[in-house]
Amino acid sequence: MKKRIPLDQVIPNPEQPRKHFDPIKLRELGESIRERGLIQAITVRPVDGKFMIVGGERRWRAHQMIEAADILCEVVKIDDNEMALQAIVENLARADIKAMEEARAFQAMLDRGWTIEKLAKDIGVQPARITARTALLNLDETIQSLVDSNQFPLGHANYLVDLPKRDQLQIVKLFTSGKLKDWSGVRAAAQSARDREEQGGMFDGEQRAEPSKDDIAAMSRMERTVERIITAISGGFKDGECVALKSVDPTKADKWADTLAAASRTIRTMEAQLRQAHARSMLM
Repeated sequence: MKKRIPLDQVIPNPEQPRKHFDPIKLRELGESIRERGLIQAITVRPVDGKFMIVGGERRWRAHQMIEAADILCEVVKIDDNEMALQAIVENLARADIKAMEEARAFQAMLDRGWTIEKLAKDIGVQPARITARTALLNLDETIQSLVDSNQFPLGHANYLVDLPKRDQLQIVKLFTSGKLKDWSGVRAAAQSARDREEQGGMFDGEQRAEPSKDDIAAMSRMERTVERIITAISGGFKDGECVALKSVDPTKADKWADTLAAASRTIRTMEAQLRQAHARSMLM
């Protein structure tokens, strides 16, 4: 049943998953409603003489901003569980819902007695999404806030969920200070922290051996060799095309590609090991 209800008789759902509403977009929505009217009624249910929002809090907030007297509502009778489900489904349809908002909403449903599989079926998502989002609640609250405000990337945060909070905070600090430059550095640091935990803290207090003259010489040779290889290979390319190969013998292209593929696999392994060593030195 649809009817117009005074705005002060409509109340928000305290368990609404969505906590952040962009004030600029709300103002734009409010002006659109003022000019064209409300196209889609909000959904409410009777609660203790008031009407609690089931779906459409953003539209209700926009009405508040333009100081509307009332709002068009679809009044329904549903229980708390169905209301919670509808609130999640409505918010999942919006592209700008935050990962932590999803995490808290999913966890609230699990706390109500849903299994991951049943919740996934009821709201139309894969179980893996629910598992991944709720795992974020294992993050330190400071990191959760950084993820919420887009100051720490969600992809990076996913690597930290199984770590002790002291390691989570240390890795985030290293990232924000620039000592860990990207996701590969964060991943390596997370793996180093796991290794330390699994091996009983054997890395704690680890002393680095004094380098010998041979070690220093080998390091210098390696650095020079890597630089020469990069210079030599890149010198044959121009504007993304291997001009040297094209002008000399194009039939060798496939062989060169195979060689580079094999080399790249080795290089990726070496890169991972080097980043791991760097991360370990940072976490000492």
